Formats: sequence, C-alpha cells, structure tokens
Amino acid sequence: MGKVLVIGANSFIAKHVISKLDQLGIQSLLTTRATLNIEEEDSIKSFCVSNVDTFDSILFFQGINPSLNTKDMTSEHFKKMLNVNLVGPTLLLKHLYNSINRGAMLLFISSIASRKGSYDPSYASAKAGITGLTNSLATEFSDFRFNTISLGLVEDSPVFDQMTPDFRKKHSDGMNGGFIQKEDVSTAIIELIQNKSINRAQLNIDRGFKN
Repeated sequence: MGKVLVIGANSFIAKHVISKLDQLGIQSLLTTRATLNIEEEDSIKSFCVSNVDTFDSILFFQGINPSLNTKDMTSEHFKKMLNVNLVGPTLLLKHLYNSINRGAMLLFISSIASRKGSYDPSYASAKAGITGLTNSLATEFSDFRFNTISLGLVEDSPVFDQMTPDFRKKHSDGMNGGFIQKEDVSTAIIELIQNKSINRAQLNIDRGFKN
C-alpha cells in the first residue's frame, strides 16, 4: 500500500485534504517548496532519487495566484506560471514513474478561469493547458488515473480574502448559491482518490458558474 504524495502541502485546499486523509488513516508524504521546488528539474530529480516511498495518489496543489494583467505582464511571470502548473508536474511524473503504483490517481487543480478567462492571462492559459496535459498523460500512462478539478472561487481562500467586496459580488453573481466551500472540495478529492472507476474526469466545482 502506497502513500498519497501531496505537492504544495501549505496551500489552502491541501491543508483540509491532509486533515481528511489523517482522519481516514491514509498516510501521506507532504512536500513544500523547501523540500521540492517544482519549478526546478534538479530539485525534482533530487527529490525522486532520495525518495523511498511508493504512491497510490499524487495531488498537485502547487500554484501561483493571478496577479498581473497583460499591460504589466513579464515573460518571467508567464513562464513561471507555466512551469508551476504544467512543466513541473510533467517532469515529476517522468522522474518518479517507478515509484508510482499501478492504478494510482494523479490529481490536477484547474480553475474556472480556464473557461471564462482571467485578468491574468498567464494564469488562465496555464489552467486551460491542464486539460491538454492530463489527456496526453492519460493516453501515454494508461496504468494510472488522471483527474482534474476545476474550481470556482473558494470562500476564505487567499484569493477570496484579497478581493474587494465588489469583486466578490461579481463572482457571486455568476455562481448559483454562493461561493465554494472548502469542505466540498476536500470531500470530492477523497472520492477521486478512493473511487477506482473515476478516470480522465474533469470535475467542475463552481456551483454551475454562468458567464
């Protein structure tokens, strides 16, 4: 029996998922930027070489919040967004492959921004790219399960807390019944880990957001 590898364990959603894993008695290995820099292949290689565990799931919670519009955009910011969301997870799979148990589930976190856009085009582009990435990986690595959760605005998250009341209302007006609750997200993730029949799913947790 392998563990659940949690990338970006300090993230808002990750903390709640880790708590649920503990309650269920499911072992997890937690990584933060200090132990695994997903942006650097040397760090990824070092982590994989030193790893002694096998994994039944990998949860990719690492990410960067949207912050720059096109007028303020830099190539470094855009590249960093792509590296964190797409390049790094792909390289981790490449180097960690032999430590991943057959039938394991790899979960990627996307965003409603992949469909409606974002004031930060690098963020929306990276999240939209997750669809193509996971479909490609699922075809190449058919012995693993690849699933994606696309999130709307989660109440009390760092992004939520940074928004002005007017901006929150703009999001709320497009969501049926209010904001996303962290408990609903963590419950869905546990289901994806445990339900072996769910593969190549793209689950929208956004209260039926309407543009």
